[in-house]
Amino acid sequence: MSRGEFPGEGAGLPEAAAHPAEFTYTATWRPAPLPATGDDTPAGPVLIVHTPAGRPLADALAARHVTDDVVHVELGTVTRQSAPGRWELDATAPDAPTTLRDTLPRPRTVYFLGGLRDAAEDGPAELDRAEESGVRALFRCAKHLVIPTAATRRTDWKIVTNDAWPVAGGRVANPYAAALAGMARVLENEHRHWSVPVVDFGLDGRLPGPVGSRRHELAALVAAEPAERGARVAHRDGVRYRQALRPVTLPPADGAAIRTGGTYAVVGGAGGIGLEMARFLARDHGARVALIGRSPLDGDRRRRIADADPDGSRLLYVRADASDEDGLRAGLALIQERFGPVHGVFHSALDHTADLVRNLDDAALRAGLAAKTGVSVALASVFRAEPLDFLLFFSSAQSFLGDPGLAGYAAGSTFQDAYAHALDQRLSFPVRGINWGYWGTVGAVAGEGYREWLTRQGFRSLSPREGWDTVLRTLAGPETQVLALPAEDVLLKRLGLGAELRAAYAGPWSRLE
Repeated sequence: MSRGEFPGEGAGLPEAAAHPAEFTYTATWRPAPLPATGDDTPAGPVLIVHTPAGRPLADALAARHVTDDVVHVELGTVTRQSAPGRWELDATAPDAPTTLRDTLPRPRTVYFLGGLRDAAEDGPAELDRAEESGVRALFRCAKHLVIPTAATRRTDWKIVTNDAWPVAGGRVANPYAAALAGMARVLENEHRHWSVPVVDFGLDGRLPGPVGSRRHELAALVAAEPAERGARVAHRDGVRYRQALRPVTLPPADGAAIRTGGTYAVVGGAGGIGLEMARFLARDHGARVALIGRSPLDGDRRRRIADADPDGSRLLYVRADASDEDGLRAGLALIQERFGPVHGVFHSALDHTADLVRNLDDAALRAGLAAKTGVSVALASVFRAEPLDFLLFFSSAQSFLGDPGLAGYAAGSTFQDAYAHALDQRLSFPVRGINWGYWGTVGAVAGEGYREWLTRQGFRSLSPREGWDTVLRTLAGPETQVLALPAEDVLLKRLGLGAELRAAYAGPWSRLE
């Protein structure tokens, strides 16, 4: 949840009115034709940031701005001016954009195409390359190029990605690009004069080339997209979709999702929410639980673990950097030696760094991302061949809220949402993700100061028992992604979940995913 661990459709219809205590939702993609306003892109300087693979679309967009001052910035490995109006930018150097800052016009429109990628293999190396030209490049360009000149001015961004979301039953081939959606939402919330919609195309991992009409067709769709804050849009087979949340009633909690006496790994398990998961696993199911964490097993952690496992037979602390494949594999070997095969994995790690993008340093952003993105990818790499019953990611309501100061956290959470869908399509065992709301008694935001602030925002606290029941219900249900958010109407309206939608939910909903 905000500043901490926050923040499928079934054949039958959930009875929302009959379950007033329900607080679970899921993300859906609903057909949403473009408003009949035409291309209303404002006149003024244009900045287009792209990779070499995105150059054909960048050129097609530039062709739509023949009367504007257009500057291309291509993400590569050197920083230099290659031609009038064209720059190359070293995407591996955090401060490289500062070299360009005083030479570029103050942009009125910014196109960011760093999320466009051809099909590629999954893994930590590919994640690093994708973040270098994607979410980290967006952060650096916003911080060093746009905020210094246009922080308080009307600026219309358009973030373009491909194959990042499970729209109309399609394959998620590029989940790495989904991190851009979380970053975009934070940028909007930190700059009230900015709009940063995200437009995703279903290209099946094949980007448009320099010949043919495809690049111009896509450019026309991008240019026609309204400058609307908070919009996430996808185009599939000629249909425009928009992401929305809808209420969902999960199946009753089913203890059968957890094996009696089974073995489970909880990454981040020595923290508040992770340790609560371990407590329920051990106490209610007689499970053996490995708590995987980077920190030394100090006195405070020993006391907390002993409180959850008085006789010391159920919980094992394994010190390992879960974002490092080799360290994680070594940790898995220790777990198997002590407890045998692992039956389920929980990702409960986070980095609690909060600062506005203008003040956030590159190392802090990387740490915030790595706790979500790096750990998730390493888990998938290490456990994909294991006979798991499930892999469960703990994401956040910040995927949809994007509160100021939470750029790395929100971006990491939207990555996890898309990655859960991608893995659920590819792996032999179910992969699920829960976007948590506010846990008021445990976790990173359990203090009194946070509690007062979050209550004013409309958050209601999840109790540990409610959280555990939500885990069991999610594992028993068909939804890959579940938002668990007890909240007042003031917060639900921010998410498009006001009383009007909840009343309409009693009506028919078609299966869109």
